[in-house]
Amino acid sequence: MTDGGTMSGDVDQDAVLRARNVLLSSGRPTPREAVEAYRVLARVSPATYLPRLSRALVDLGYGDVFDELPQARLALFEEAAEAAYALDGSDPMRTEVLLKALEPLQHHLFVLGRRAEGLALREEMAGLARRALDTDPDAPVGDALELWARALAEEGRHREAAELHEEIVRHARPYGSRSGGAAWAVLEWMAEAEAAGMRDMAEAAARELVEMEQSEFSARGTTRSLLFFALLRLAELLDGYGEFEAASAAYDEVGELLAGFAASGDLSPGAYLYPYWAVLFGLSGRAPELPAPGRCAPAFGAEIGKTTPDVRERYFAELPALRAAVDAPALDADLAERVLAHRRLTVRSALHAVHRRGYLFLEPVLPLFEEGVALARRLYAADAAAGSAQLARALFDRASALAAGQRFAEAHPDFQEALALRAAQR
Repeated sequence: MTDGGTMSGDVDQDAVLRARNVLLSSGRPTPREAVEAYRVLARVSPATYLPRLSRALVDLGYGDVFDELPQARLALFEEAAEAAYALDGSDPMRTEVLLKALEPLQHHLFVLGRRAEGLALREEMAGLARRALDTDPDAPVGDALELWARALAEEGRHREAAELHEEIVRHARPYGSRSGGAAWAVLEWMAEAEAAGMRDMAEAAARELVEMEQSEFSARGTTRSLLFFALLRLAELLDGYGEFEAASAAYDEVGELLAGFAASGDLSPGAYLYPYWAVLFGLSGRAPELPAPGRCAPAFGAEIGKTTPDVRERYFAELPALRAAVDAPALDADLAERVLAHRRLTVRSALHAVHRRGYLFLEPVLPLFEEGVALARRLYAADAAAGSAQLARALFDRASALAAGQRFAEAHPDFQEALALRAAQR
């Protein structure tokens, strides 16, 4: 073990006594003192102290002192994983301890730009989790399967991601909508099935998401805004698949909900609303965001904060270039292209605002939604046939953003106008 010798051999009994005294003293040991004590004791009683050493190393590695020392942090996380690997294979705690040690290690590898190693660890973690769940459906495997599924999505391996998310949903369903976990699982499944071109699976997942939110609202009276956004995504999906009558029925339900919100408001939105809206809004703008071959893109079915750090940072770092592209004189003669480019900027900016500002997201990005509507109106005025769909899209976008910001009275007219434009296209 790093700085700790091997697990076998002679151990200084005085060192063992000092280590026990550190842990048993009335004063709480510092994280570094705890690590040093567990390093000694893990050599005497591995089964008892290796898990504690692993956890203590992770806790120490998360300390602020290592923010400017990424290699030192990496060494601590690697040692935590080494301690977990050293547990006997028959130890019933080994999988749980190992997954908890590998999670910060894989994350830090992505931070350091060592993506291939991070991917390999995620795949290993998924294998550990799957084997544990095969023997115990309630095994404490954390987010191991989700981490690998999101990595697959980022790499463009959408069919594999969709199949894994379907497996995750099977494990989540028995828990219902408790803590929103099952709904988030279905949302990611829907997103990856859609990205993989698995139409029937995507539509089934979208309908299941709506049913979950309807059931949750009926059972517990939670915010209807979650149902609003799930229905809106279902309507968009059906529209994209050419199922216009089914889409119209879904849009009508969305409109009825929004009319009710405009008249009487909604219950407290809760912490899930803003990221939930952001994920579903991001999905509506995913097609133009498809990366060039060999490049990764965020897993759009998950919160952007759950994207690997390297992909997320690059995604947001491109915002100034997108703004410059929208404003480029070269687009003066092509208003339709400017509308499309502006929507890419809006989607990405909205995800950034929710990630950074939470419930305060609307203020910095609302001007972009308004600018998008203004650009689409100019296109519509110049060419109604070409601009009708773009104006409807911009109005739906602004309505959804306003609804996420609980500004329902302002959202309702936008939604109604968008519905009228959509109906006129048929």
